[in-house]
Amino acid sequence: MKILNKKNMKHIGIFIIISIGILKFFNTPYNFYSIINWNYEKRMEQNYGYCQKESWGFYNEIDKKFNLNKKRIRIINDEGHITLENLFSFNKSLNNNFEYLIILNYQSENDENIYKSKKYNFIKDLKLIFRKNNCYLFKSND
Repeated sequence: MKILNKKNMKHIGIFIIISIGILKFFNTPYNFYSIINWNYEKRMEQNYGYCQKESWGFYNEIDKKFNLNKKRIRIINDEGHITLENLFSFNKSLNNNFEYLIILNYQSENDENIYKSKKYNFIKDLKLIFRKNNCYLFKSND
């Protein structure tokens, strides 16, 4: 009784090829390496961006610098990505009753200033307290 006959070798070969394909498709070696060598914050910023995509890095920085826990915050992502206020302790404000305004991924036309933007003409009364690249944090004048 041969354990490794031609039929079994064919099945083992197909299994190995499919396994290698799955590992390559999911980028398993790189993902395993990044989990071992990078901390949580670096991995989150790598996946969700600092001031691009969902802008996780900007959220994290302003949360640490300004302690915005339980503040009424309105968040606008200019590129239409989802907002991540649920990962932090922010109270999302859907109307104009907010203490802070976060504008993410603002793309200006012809290098115009955000204060001159027609799209965000309501920010003229707000105070800019932090800006990094194309992400802004405004405070309402209470």
